[in-house]
Amino acid sequence: MKRPSTLGPRIVLSGAVAAGVLGLSACQAAPPLEALPDGVTVGIHQNRDDYGPRRLEISITNDGAAALTVTRATLKSAVFSTESSTKRTSDIPTGVTRDLQVTLGDTVCAPGTGEETHVRVEFRTPAGQSGEAVVTPGDEFGAIARVHAQDCLEETTLSIVGIEPSETLRVVDVAGTPTAQLDVAITPRASSGAAGTVTVESLGRTVLIRPPATDFWPVGKTFSAQSDPALVTLDIVPNNCNTHTVAEDKRGTFFPVQVSTSQGGTGTFYVGVSDAVRGQIYDYIAHDFCRWS
Repeated sequence: MKRPSTLGPRIVLSGAVAAGVLGLSACQAAPPLEALPDGVTVGIHQNRDDYGPRRLEISITNDGAAALTVTRATLKSAVFSTESSTKRTSDIPTGVTRDLQVTLGDTVCAPGTGEETHVRVEFRTPAGQSGEAVVTPGDEFGAIARVHAQDCLEETTLSIVGIEPSETLRVVDVAGTPTAQLDVAITPRASSGAAGTVTVESLGRTVLIRPPATDFWPVGKTFSAQSDPALVTLDIVPNNCNTHTVAEDKRGTFFPVQVSTSQGGTGTFYVGVSDAVRGQIYDYIAHDFCRWS
């Protein structure tokens, strides 16, 4: 007896498989994008409250036609020892700028260090397509160069001397005015073996406090690692008695220290007081000087 042919079903099955393969191919995800969508730009800057914690803001502006989701933004610069990445996903609607914070790594102060900086942006579009773009960010206010210069000046200075505010604030009467006094110890680091000298020119006023009659407290002393220590006493009064000045304070207890070094560096870096002394300064302003209560 003649057996029935199996050719038909095989042909039908092969066609179904072929159709499935074609369907799967059509559904495969598009390759990742390698450039940001049109209208999306990247910049960097620092806000005032970023200085102390050594943060930087990566600003992503979306002037494109569709929303964008940034899954990660990473700053890489030759002047920092490590990359710095954001920690959360950010949705950026069209017409919106988002500032994404990163914490900076240690500064590299070796001679000849370049300042080339890139930001790697990992993102996805509303259609679900992913992308990763490496761009040179705008740096309108020179944040990278400023942070690098300040950090390296501070590193050089503090390799020769320590600059340490006291843990205690005194309040005294000066010609009928309640005046706070804070001692700042400048202690050469004899054991460091650091070469060269540093001249501590002055400590400057802040947004919160100032000297009674000028804008800075003069020091004008030059130190090597083998010099004798010095103690500088700052007479302090508040800039004003506006309660918002204290309530919104972020940098008012960080003194700008103006220095110059024998290596040719000149500029300013910041020395802050402890949390305990910050509280004492606030209390002095509120109760002793402004008499809010």
